[in-house]
Amino acid sequence: MAVSSLARPITQLGEYWDVVVKYRWPCLIGTLTLTLVFTGIIAILPNVYEATTTILVDPQQVPEKYVSAVVSPDSYARLNTLTQQVLSRTRLQEVIDEYNLYADRHNLTAEEKVEEMRRDISFEVKQGSGMELSTFSLSYQGKQPVTVAAVANELADSFIHWNIKSRDEQVSGTRDFLSSELMTAKRNLERQENALRQFKMSHLGETPDQTANNLVAMTGLRSALQANVDAMNRFDEEKLLLTHSPEPTISNTTPHALPTEREMLETQKQQLEATIEQLRTHYSDRYPDVIRATHRLEEIKSQLAALPPDNPVQTGDISTAKSDVAVRLAIIDKEMKKLETDRDRIQSQIESYQSKVDVAPLREQELLELSRNYDTSKQHYQALLDKSFNIAMAADLEQNQKAERFRVLDRARVPEKPVKPPRRKLIAASGFLAFGLSVLVLLVKEELNSVVKTEMELKALLPSGVRIWGFVPRIEVGADTVRARRWAIGASVICILLCAAIAGVIWQIHPL
Repeated sequence: MAVSSLARPITQLGEYWDVVVKYRWPCLIGTLTLTLVFTGIIAILPNVYEATTTILVDPQQVPEKYVSAVVSPDSYARLNTLTQQVLSRTRLQEVIDEYNLYADRHNLTAEEKVEEMRRDISFEVKQGSGMELSTFSLSYQGKQPVTVAAVANELADSFIHWNIKSRDEQVSGTRDFLSSELMTAKRNLERQENALRQFKMSHLGETPDQTANNLVAMTGLRSALQANVDAMNRFDEEKLLLTHSPEPTISNTTPHALPTEREMLETQKQQLEATIEQLRTHYSDRYPDVIRATHRLEEIKSQLAALPPDNPVQTGDISTAKSDVAVRLAIIDKEMKKLETDRDRIQSQIESYQSKVDVAPLREQELLELSRNYDTSKQHYQALLDKSFNIAMAADLEQNQKAERFRVLDRARVPEKPVKPPRRKLIAASGFLAFGLSVLVLLVKEELNSVVKTEMELKALLPSGVRIWGFVPRIEVGADTVRARRWAIGASVICILLCAAIAGVIWQIHPL
């Protein structure tokens, strides 16, 4: 068959099949031989075992409406972080050294062994009913079943350890940060409180909340001023009356009813008591006006206690009456001086209260600015205080293992069967590959053979116009039949032996 025949159409497949049928025994022997070789290679491939540990993500046992979670609730993000920590070079190198992994690979460096171990570790995440992480599985593959199970459990324990450590560090860091912020907020709040207190003390009575009290006090002082003016008018009238009255005569009748010193002191006492009572409804006993009024009341009570009892005017001589008038005029002058002093004091107090009322809008603006800063600082401090209480409870949850945690659900067991290589699939694939290679060898051999085998090849070799009259069939003699029968028997025996060998190899690597 010429090389150009390779470009023939698909119809040549029939001829190829005829070739396979013609050389069926060599093809079968070649297929079984190659299958035996491939099966032997597959048999000597090292077994790879896999151990799997299932870890349960146990949610927080206390509802979050009572204790809010401090650690990030995103389990996937935390699992990714923990995976980076567990698969770090330092941690994997410790496991490699502890279990003497990859000792048969002397040509690998420490870094290459770590990368090889990372390739042998796999994860499978299983989502729960919601969006939260439910469980995840950690698998490790290796050549030694016992070592594989031990390494898988060691890595699972590392996940649990790093999870607890990470949560503790996050809670501790958050608590320390909040404590620092809380102390700063407390100092700021105390500074605002001191500023507000100093402002109120330095502007006592000038704040807007005291304006109404100041107005009430001014009303009481104006009443007291009016009473003072009335008392002054009465003393002026009495003094004028005593100064311009005729000479007193002896009479059995008493003089006209003029107010005595005791009566005036009693009137002032009653006025002061009413003023003090009115001031006490709005101020404490330590308020300056209350203290002054109380002190003045004590003085009047002392004067009343020092006065002699009043005696009615008896009939006597004219000189005695004149002396009484002189004494009365002296008393009136003295009382008028006291009333003038009280009037000045009352007017001064009214002016003081009026100035406080006038400056109240300015103080209100200043107090509003201080109060705004104080309220902001107070709210910030209260928010940090609430968070500090929550972080304290969260820390207790972490210590008591009541928060979300990782728990080993199924520990890795020593595997009984290898997971690699997939010998069944490889042996089946090797049979098809061996058959294909045998057929390919036969076809290549036929292609390289220059003998004319078909009519189409003969026509391609003859000149155009030459006609083919007929074909002479192959003539077989008895020796050819015997030789063919012997070849078939020998090939059958060889095939049986090859099949037995293949079956023996498969049995040796059982279970697959």
